[in-house]
Amino acid sequence: KIKKMKKILLTLTVIGLVFTSCEKDKPIATDITINFTHTVDGSDLITNSMIYTNKAGEDYDVQTLKYLISDITLHAENGSSLQLDEVHFIDISDASTFSFTYNDVPNNNYTSISFDMGLDSAKNISNKYVNEGIGTNQYFHPTMFWPETNGGGYHYMKLEGEFDTINNGYKTHTGPTVMMGGSMGMDMSFEEELEITLNVDDNLGDVNVYINMEINNWYQNPDTISFASYGPAGNNGIMQNMPMQHKLKQNGEADVFSLTDR
Repeated sequence: KIKKMKKILLTLTVIGLVFTSCEKDKPIATDITINFTHTVDGSDLITNSMIYTNKAGEDYDVQTLKYLISDITLHAENGSSLQLDEVHFIDISDASTFSFTYNDVPNNNYTSISFDMGLDSAKNISNKYVNEGIGTNQYFHPTMFWPETNGGGYHYMKLEGEFDTINNGYKTHTGPTVMMGGSMGMDMSFEEELEITLNVDDNLGDVNVYINMEINNWYQNPDTISFASYGPAGNNGIMQNMPMQHKLKQNGEADVFSLTDR
């Protein structure tokens, strides 16, 4: 009986070792979380405080920041790509919109991440996203629609606050624009592609990526933009101002977005 018990114990020990070995060899799934951060002159954005100055010398605060990022995609060394999200809405009044997670990223050596600021002409169609969004601002359609008189579709961004004095507002609104008397909006969205080092294998585990918007850069490179140039009290004349929309696009493409360590 003693010998028999030893054999049973030995058998159980071997089985245990096999299971332990299997557990060690089990691949680790990689989930990637894309985080959106916002800075002014390199410091974290503080809202509702007139503590910032643009290149034109205007003091300003930031009260509202809402924008759409689309076609967020990882690109691999072998030429393949992986779309992480089609459209993501960020609203600085709702922390739940600051990130999203894509589960089970396939093994690959990813070398860049790309996205569109705003929506390209194929996506920017009136009423296309009536029921899409996340967080407390679950449906971004009501706040981001772009008037039909200006081309229809959706705003890319609403960046608003006051400048120089209280009750002197500015509205940096970007979106498709039309020539006077035109009927279709010109696509003012733009693509960013940023280098990344991300080698996903069976042992990597979860990953965080941080995409930062440097707000002051909307107004200074290559074009210096003043809020006063928007029109009286920084009104919505900017929405029909094609030269201004071009300047904001150029500045956005230059250096508004970057990858950061946190």
